[in-house]
Amino acid sequence: MDLGVAMRGEILADKLADGRAGRRLATWNTRRVPTRLTPGWTNRLFVACDGWWRGYFPLSGDVLWNPKDEAAPYALIFDPRRWTRIAAVRSPRFRGWCYLASPPGGEAPPSVEPFDSPREVGRTLPRTP
Repeated sequence: MDLGVAMRGEILADKLADGRAGRRLATWNTRRVPTRLTPGWTNRLFVACDGWWRGYFPLSGDVLWNPKDEAAPYALIFDPRRWTRIAAVRSPRFRGWCYLASPPGGEAPPSVEPFDSPREVGRTLPRTP
């Protein structure tokens, strides 16, 4: 199952830094629990930043629950070390997460410019033709 989340660029940069540092697990907190995840690491968490799909992390079929967190009691578990870039594709506007019927852009080849590459101040995120 593929899920999509909208993430601010600085949050994605932090998750990518965690992966480069060797951190094996990271979480994305949410108020709704996804019910269509498959067991194991067969799911993908696609990330949209500033209206563009950027790539995905492998997503566990398990969800953590924290009853003390009333705002976002569920946590999606993903592997930040295994980020896969995709060609930038426009994403719809949404909040939280959404199920994806198909991967953004189909099975597009990875983008040649990494999300976390240095950019000039004020320059938008990399786009593909």
